[in-house]
Amino acid sequence: MTVIPSPAFTPFLMREHNQAAHLIKSLRGYYQKEYAEPEREVRRLQRNLAHKLAAHNPYAREYWMREWGGRLCHRLGAAAPDWEPRQPVFFITLIDEQQIVYPAGIERGWRPNPGINGIRRIYRRALRGFDHFGMLDPTLYVSTQRVKGVPRFILWHAHALVWNTSVADLDAWAKDLRPMMRAYLPYATGVDHCPVRPNGLRQLIWYISKTPRKQYQLFKRDTNSLQQYDGPINGVNSVRLYSEMRNMKLPQLSFAAGEGRIIIRTTIKATCDWY
Repeated sequence: MTVIPSPAFTPFLMREHNQAAHLIKSLRGYYQKEYAEPEREVRRLQRNLAHKLAAHNPYAREYWMREWGGRLCHRLGAAAPDWEPRQPVFFITLIDEQQIVYPAGIERGWRPNPGINGIRRIYRRALRGFDHFGMLDPTLYVSTQRVKGVPRFILWHAHALVWNTSVADLDAWAKDLRPMMRAYLPYATGVDHCPVRPNGLRQLIWYISKTPRKQYQLFKRDTNSLQQYDGPINGVNSVRLYSEMRNMKLPQLSFAAGEGRIIIRTTIKATCDWY
């Protein structure tokens, strides 16, 4: 079984470990108020605990990405040095405005926060019938008191790679699904798909697997419509997001079907067997 070697992912691994260094510095910083004993949290991000597959551990992300990415590449006939797939692959983004999670202690209306397992089930069902592998990704909106009545919230969305299908099939699928899966912003689409460029597979394997690295803000235009801006996540918000995801594991954030089920099962076994 092919495992993508570290040198093939060097730029992406550097980003992961830089993001972890940013989080560690923020945990130790003066302004974070989430943890009275930050060193306990820092220890959870070290290499010797990667086998626990915690969502923010950079070594866990690295091994997880290389393992499932390698298995996918093997299935698609992608190999060194170019890692180009020998069949069409498609990149999918799904956004459902119902998958919003508010900070602990904040209630909004009658609907409780959706749980991560329920969120994963929604996106997995959306891709039913396709061979795919995907992961959940949190969009952290901050400074949202004026537009949402809460200081911040997380909108969970999903990215996936799909194969053994065609543009025509995906067009028909997206047309049927869009009325049921709406993006939070009115000018965005909740269902998007595009072909993966031959040289773009490694980039998208990383993108699907990456640690959250941005924060978003919303502003109301004069017409009352929303405009979104993004930037690198700052120290305080990186700790807040870590706190929200502290008990989440990478398998819990992943979903698959068809041929992707074999990939996810063998990836879980392989990453746990590294230790």
